[in-house]
Amino acid sequence: MAISPDVLATALQELMPNYSELFVQWHPVLEKLVNKGNLSRETLQGPWREFAVVTDGPGDVTQVLTGSEVIAGGRRQNAVRGNTYAPRLIYAFDVPGKDLAEANGEMDLAKILKNYPELALSDFHERIADQLATGNGNAVGGFLTLNGDATYNPDGAARQGPFRFLTPAAQSAAGQPLRFGLDSNTTPGWINQYGQITSFAVDGKSTMRRVYYACSRQGKTLGPVDLLLGDEDSYLNYIEDLDDQVRVSKVEGDRAPPNVRQGTKFLDADFYLEDSINPALFNGGAGRNGVIYMMKTGTWHAYTLGHDANRETKGDFAVRGPFRIPEQDLWRYEIVLMMGMHTTQLRANGVIEGGSIP
Repeated sequence: MAISPDVLATALQELMPNYSELFVQWHPVLEKLVNKGNLSRETLQGPWREFAVVTDGPGDVTQVLTGSEVIAGGRRQNAVRGNTYAPRLIYAFDVPGKDLAEANGEMDLAKILKNYPELALSDFHERIADQLATGNGNAVGGFLTLNGDATYNPDGAARQGPFRFLTPAAQSAAGQPLRFGLDSNTTPGWINQYGQITSFAVDGKSTMRRVYYACSRQGKTLGPVDLLLGDEDSYLNYIEDLDDQVRVSKVEGDRAPPNVRQGTKFLDADFYLEDSINPALFNGGAGRNGVIYMMKTGTWHAYTLGHDANRETKGDFAVRGPFRIPEQDLWRYEIVLMMGMHTTQLRANGVIEGGSIP
């Protein structure tokens, strides 16, 4: 018996939540955000999300010597507002009516799911991972990139990735580009920590420790840095330097296959090899010799937009369709993602280059 497009759509609707959850569990950044309750579904008043960045304390201190001192009070306005947009990305794929007509039973349905939706979703996931790591995701250039030497375009205007390969002093110099709508020259503390390794055998771990503690001292109530993402050579140099001290950690869950991604510990953080970090894709000299992102994920937030699953969808890798393509024997299905990400404390995060040098 042939499989109808609606039967395939029903199977997709049942499987897509698991597929999407697998991506969240597979990618360490989103997995951490979910565990911390920092991934939400939003209802915005406009096309962007605003967030507050507090640059200093709201009051003042008075020392009392005699008891007659006037206590300095008042309220200092030390909060500035950043903003972020959620790009709307739609991955479309077409299933021939001939394939549906020739299908027969559950086994053929499983093959169609393998050949079309699963490959489509895997491709979509890889593009998002590439974009986040380097800003080089194919056709998903509106999604956030961590790479400060690249731009992303969520709303029609290019924005700079948050992690700059510059010292904090250089980031605060005039002329630096906006990150999440904020300028580090006019927003105190709107900088990331930075380190450069000259040779991993010489100063690799010491540079990592220095940047780790520089990040961890910021936003102290949120704990230390808890996530590192590194390119393959930087990661393997760290493993080699540890020798027999390696401790393995995993990203896993009820629906995730075992050993879907393995990492190791660096102090109190999980350090994962990120295949999508390709140093050759970083502009100029920065990042060409290895990249390690250090993230305090408690300072990061992600959100999706959308409410009606049958219309605009909920924007979380949701499936929509089928739609018959006029004058063709094809049925179109769409995977919809509308997700934004941002940090409220950039100074609690950092980047290191040079880790691939032995």
